[in-house]
Amino acid sequence: MSSKIKYRTALLRCARLLSDELNHVLSPFQINYSLWQVIYVLNEKTECTSIELAQYLNVSKPSITKRIQVLEQLNVIEHVHTEDKRQKMLRLNTEGLQLYQQCSATIDDYELGLLQDINTHDLDVSLQTLTELMRILENTSVGAQS
Repeated sequence: MSSKIKYRTALLRCARLLSDELNHVLSPFQINYSLWQVIYVLNEKTECTSIELAQYLNVSKPSITKRIQVLEQLNVIEHVHTEDKRQKMLRLNTEGLQLYQQCSATIDDYELGLLQDINTHDLDVSLQTLTELMRILENTSVGAQS
């Protein structure tokens, strides 16, 4: 088996394991990693539509709709009034911003503990490799071609 296929396998396995661990880390906050992704994007972008969220996270519109419904039930997001009534803009409310801060600090602590025994140079090289891989994927993905 070539090292390139082994890389793919390791990358996918690592992503799954990290996602599972983050689900565990986030469980005290009554959210999971997929909900955290929406909270994270809303914090980064301040406000955006569900279509923009789906595109950014590379997931289906129905998947985002379900996540938004759960976040509405948790009372952490709100709809923003827009001139275009067809467009529903979303943002984190005060509770959502507080939840973001708490979860972000918890995830940062988890990540620091996870990476503490890995050489800084190796982490830098790994980050450069992943960044380049993301750039290539973004430029060659089906979405980028349309």
